[in-house]
Amino acid sequence: DTYEVLWTSNFDSFMQKMNKQNKKFWNSTRIEEAKRLGMTPVQVATLASIVEGESKKSDEQARIAGVYWNRLQQSMPLQADPTVDFAWKDFTIKRVTGKYTALNSPYNTYKNTGLPPGPISIVSGDVIDRVLNLEHHDYLYFCAKPDFSENHAFAVTYEEHRKNAADYQKALDKNKIH
Repeated sequence: DTYEVLWTSNFDSFMQKMNKQNKKFWNSTRIEEAKRLGMTPVQVATLASIVEGESKKSDEQARIAGVYWNRLQQSMPLQADPTVDFAWKDFTIKRVTGKYTALNSPYNTYKNTGLPPGPISIVSGDVIDRVLNLEHHDYLYFCAKPDFSENHAFAVTYEEHRKNAADYQKALDKNKIH
């Protein structure tokens, strides 16, 4: 959202405005949807920030949220690359490798199960709504497609995922993306 904040505004009035907008957004319907998922609004916003970090494509966000939901239900690590970028404070990383996933950070979802302690970005309300209405499916994995279309290949089994990941890694190698 966009807000008008005058240069003469003080911190307290700004925070009151943000709190008012937050309460307006998190109406009883959204709070109930979050509860239905067993999540708090902050947890939903955290997951939404990860989903938005993975894909700006609105038609895939509810499916990606479903993948992470399935992983959370099975106590699997999320293994979300955007959280690693955030933990490193380096948003130029093009290829998340073992060097990056070795970092000890509560935001490293390769080392830690569950959600990180909070959102990794400010996320739009549309993405929060896609998380609240996530797709229910059996996918546990996804990987960027090797055509660099920003679409993803989804997989139920680890074997399927390994093939998708190998195809993508070959494309990265071919394009000298390291």
